[in-house]
Amino acid sequence: MTKANILSIQIRPKTGRRERNLEKVGELIDQNSHLNPDLILMPEFFNTGVSVPEFKKLAETEESSVTLDYFKEKAKKYNTYILTGSIIEKDGEKLYNTSWLLNRNGEIAGKYRKIHLYDCCGGTENQYCSYGDSIKVVETDFGKIGMSVCFDIKFPNHFVNLVKQGAEIIVEPAAWCLPNDTDNWITMNKARALDNMVYFCSSNLCGKIDSYLTSCGHSMIVAPNGQVLSDAGEQEGIAAAQIDIDYLRYLRLQFNLNRL
Repeated sequence: MTKANILSIQIRPKTGRRERNLEKVGELIDQNSHLNPDLILMPEFFNTGVSVPEFKKLAETEESSVTLDYFKEKAKKYNTYILTGSIIEKDGEKLYNTSWLLNRNGEIAGKYRKIHLYDCCGGTENQYCSYGDSIKVVETDFGKIGMSVCFDIKFPNHFVNLVKQGAEIIVEPAAWCLPNDTDNWITMNKARALDNMVYFCSSNLCGKIDSYLTSCGHSMIVAPNGQVLSDAGEQEGIAAAQIDIDYLRYLRLQFNLNRL
C-alpha cells in the first residue's frame, strides 16, 4: 500500500525577520515530528513576510541560501520531503518567486518558479518578480507531486497540465490575502482536488501580515473526492493527514482520467 503522511505548516511571519521565521517553522516541525511526515509544506513568503523591500534585501540564490540550508538539515533529520514554501530567488539581475522541493536526503528534487504572478486588485508582484515559464512535476517514493504557488490556484489549466504530466499530489504554498475571500480560497482548494482527482495540499499564511494585508489561513489537505481531510483554521498551527495514493489510482481508473 502506498500511503504518505502530510504536514502543512501555517504561520504569521515577522516581516524581515528571516531567522526568527525559520525558527518558528522549525519549532512546529519539531513539535509534530511524531506524525512521521513524508512531506512537509511551508507557505509562500514564510521566511520574509510580505514586503517588497524585504524581498529585495533577503533574496537568496540556490547556491547560497540560508533558508534552503536550514531545511536541508530538517529533511535529513526527519527523513522527509520538504516543500520550502516560496522563497524570493535572485538569479543575476532578476528575482523569481520560487519553490524548491527537497528529498529525504536534503537534496533538491525539484524547483518551480511561479508562473501566474499576482498582478490584479492592486497587486504588483509582476513589477519586482519575473514570470516562471514552465510547470514542474516531481517523482517521489510515494507519488508524483505537481508544484504551484498561490495565485496559480485561479488558473485551472495549470493543474490540468500538471495532471497530464502525471501529478497525483498538488502542493500549493500561498499568502492568500484577497479581502473577504476566505470562502473562495476554501472552495478553490476543494475544486482543484475534485476537478483533477488529486490530493491538494496547501500551506497558507494567517493573520495580519502587514499594515494592510491579512491572510486567511485555512491550510488544507483535500482528498481527490473533494473531502477535506484536515484544515488548519485561522490561527498558527498545522494541518496533517495521511493520504492514500492507491485509493487515488483506483478512483482514476474508475473515472478513466486518461481522457484529460
